[in-house]
Amino acid sequence: MMFRVGHYLSEYVDVLERLDETMIETMAHELLAAWRGNNTVFCCGNGGSAATACHVAADLSKLTAPADGARLRVQALTESVAAISAIANDIAYEEIFAEQLRTFLQPGDVLIAFSTSGSSPNVISAVRYANSAAGITLGITGGRGVELKLLAQHALMVPSASVQQIEDASMVVGHLLCLWTRDLIAIESRELVGEVTRPVLTLARTDVAR
Repeated sequence: MMFRVGHYLSEYVDVLERLDETMIETMAHELLAAWRGNNTVFCCGNGGSAATACHVAADLSKLTAPADGARLRVQALTESVAAISAIANDIAYEEIFAEQLRTFLQPGDVLIAFSTSGSSPNVISAVRYANSAAGITLGITGGRGVELKLLAQHALMVPSASVQQIEDASMVVGHLLCLWTRDLIAIESRELVGEVTRPVLTLARTDVAR
């Protein structure tokens, strides 16, 4: 069947409306805990998800910065071509993220793992290592990403089998995490200095008869 823009968009709107808001909130609170503990957040993924990992890492470090105070430390494991190529060549491509975590990850650090399939060997290896090293693991995957869902301590499954829509929605989830975490940090920072707080971001939903 010929591709139709309207059909894609209507399906995508349905996907967004069915995202698990409670899980997004849980993940945002894990990022807040990382900020409180002066821990680092790591992001990883392959292909389009690698770009998402870089984008989310940039936004998390930039958008969550209080006007005057501690910042959330964020690092994308997808950015160093030298590290990735060296590990892939000398050890195994499946270890390109886990090996970096073996160098940098401390207890309480957070790993955000993006995988449309939920079964990418290098992402799974990174999550396994982070779990074993007392890290906090957040998985964002597609509707069939069972392996990552079962392995990550907190997992959000985008309710779609379309790679493109999973990638699109993963970026939306990334932005929601950035904004929600920004508000949580802002509230806590203001409470610490006795200022008035503002409400936390919530997802606006419209009930649609189906």
